[in-house]
Parts: sequence; structure tokens; C-alpha cells
Amino acid sequence: MGNKKFLTKNEFRLDYNKDHYGKNEEPHPAYITGRIGHKFLANSITHARKTNDGFDTKDVGENPNKAKAKWDNRKSRISPPFWQKDNLFSDYKLSNYRFSNNTRKRIHRYNKKNK
Repeated sequence: MGNKKFLTKNEFRLDYNKDHYGKNEEPHPAYITGRIGHKFLANSITHARKTNDGFDTKDVGENPNKAKAKWDNRKSRISPPFWQKDNLFSDYKLSNYRFSNNTRKRIHRYNKKNK
């Protein structure tokens, strides 16, 4: 990645990479934790125990979609961290998604360990 600076992020966007789509062929939301140049460090948010690639997902315990959390009590999971070009994500941020401070810290530690 060269001499470009790592910028910490805390945002949610849709992941339009077809390799990361769920079984219903729709994009997953992604939690973006960092940026270098035109690449984002992200985790897909899912309910599945394994990704399409066969990687195990990590239980984060809370549903970050606050609009659906009232009636959807399934626990959310995140994929292992991955780097991907920013043009494969939506241009807009998902404003109704949020993680608690404790969950965000756990995800950042998980990403640091699994980069």
C-alpha cells in the first residue's frame, strides 16, 4: 500500500462486490473500519455462520440495523476483514446502522489481529 496514510473509519455502506452477496443475491451491508488511498478495510455484516468463501464469521451479538432491531432479534455476525476498492461500495452511508462503543472496539481488535 506504499506510504499512504491509514485513516480510521466508522461507517456502514452496501458492498456491491458480487462475490460477497448473500444467498438471496443482494448486497450485504459492510462495516468500514479504515481507508488507505482508494481502498477500504471492511467486514461484511451477515447472519450466516460461514461466508460464501467458506470463512467462519464472528458473532458480534447485536444487530447494527436500528430500524430492524426492534423486530429482528437475530444476532449479527461479521466476516473476516478484507481490503476492497472504494468504488465497490455504495456512495452513500447507511445512516440507520450503528454499533455500540464496546462492539466497535472488539471489531477493531479483531481486525487488527486478522489483517
